[in-house]
Amino acid sequence: MAGYTHELEAVLKRADPVAQRFESAGFRFFLVGGVVRDYFLGRSSVGQDLDTTTDARPDAIRTLVAELADEVWLQGERFGTIGCVIGGQSYEITTHRAESYQPDSRRPTVVFGEDVVEDLARRDFTVNAMAIDMADHSLVDPFGGRADLDAGVLRTPLEPEVSLSEDPLRMLRAARFAASCGLSAAPGLVAAMTAEAGRLEIVSAERVRDELQKLLMLDDPGAGLRLIDESGVGRRLPVVGAVDSWESAAGRVRAVRQDPAMRWAAMLSVLLVDGCYGDEGAGRPGLGLGALRFSGAMARAVEWFLGEGRSLSAADLASLSDRRFRELARGCPAGRGLEDLLAFVSGLRLGDGHSVDDVDEALMRLARLRGREPDLDDPVPVFDGLEVADMLGIEPGPVLGEALNFLADLRVAEGPLDTELAASRLQAWWSENQSS
Repeated sequence: MAGYTHELEAVLKRADPVAQRFESAGFRFFLVGGVVRDYFLGRSSVGQDLDTTTDARPDAIRTLVAELADEVWLQGERFGTIGCVIGGQSYEITTHRAESYQPDSRRPTVVFGEDVVEDLARRDFTVNAMAIDMADHSLVDPFGGRADLDAGVLRTPLEPEVSLSEDPLRMLRAARFAASCGLSAAPGLVAAMTAEAGRLEIVSAERVRDELQKLLMLDDPGAGLRLIDESGVGRRLPVVGAVDSWESAAGRVRAVRQDPAMRWAAMLSVLLVDGCYGDEGAGRPGLGLGALRFSGAMARAVEWFLGEGRSLSAADLASLSDRRFRELARGCPAGRGLEDLLAFVSGLRLGDGHSVDDVDEALMRLARLRGREPDLDDPVPVFDGLEVADMLGIEPGPVLGEALNFLADLRVAEGPLDTELAASRLQAWWSENQSS
């Protein structure tokens, strides 16, 4: 097929030697999925990673790429996929296949096939079920994916109930492609998502989490969040099912930085009720993030953004005291700083249509405070533990820990103190502590 852009022609040229290796061995070789879709969407990033399909079986794929590849990975071999890097280009080469879930299984049953059309029929959406035959560079589009892109419609190659039942995660993928490609889900697809939403229970929490995060990290995930809400799929998801206002969530997510923890926190910020989150009590931000198998670091960051972000979202940030800045700095989780928190609060306000003038003033005040206190994020103790023990005539133990905590609290309350004043304040604290 003539008329491809220079960008896609360059991709085809890079892939030709690989395709010729397969063709010389009697196999067919196709570029498939994202590279074709993105070409018709006019995206400039066409072909950064290539998905391909072939009638060669996995053992034959492995043999054929062995001499060409700089690197090969075989984690997906039992599902028919061999990954490799050839000439700096990443490929995932997959045997033509069909796959489906058994009613109570989280693992797909893979059946290898010979026909590219059958393979395309088992893909998620028509816009991803287009291929380029590398033998002559012709377009293979048996289900009208190009026409659907032109019409702005998201459909499945098979009946939507069949497609979604085979891989229920496609319900969340539908949300992502609706948002990322500017497509409207066909009415039949929305109805099938509603009917099949319960099937999401067989999908692992990790896959649900990863697909939701891909949606949240888009420039504007609003259309996808609305589809999740409209179809009722959202109510079947752990953690996310408690979101009360998807429109509010969409506005806040779009307005905050494209940082995973910020985006999750922005969406979940609509869960705030009477000082707590969900039904885990008011003592801590009980988001239940463990249900989505978040890492500890991610969960801590999300909870920090939510907890501190809520306390600051209604405050006049320009009037925050130095002490409050120090308290906030002291509570930052690893790898985070106050600038992140202020950026998050700014995004929440913008998402709700509120002013952020005081955020800029707070950032300037924070910069000036850092100039005066370079160790703001990690204060250097005025005395170490041995010095404090010697000054107070005590042994290492709980009392020494209390003394060190007093000095740390004093640093937050009053900023850096010279050693003479710090020693005097410590002795006064010790005398009062002894007398009580």
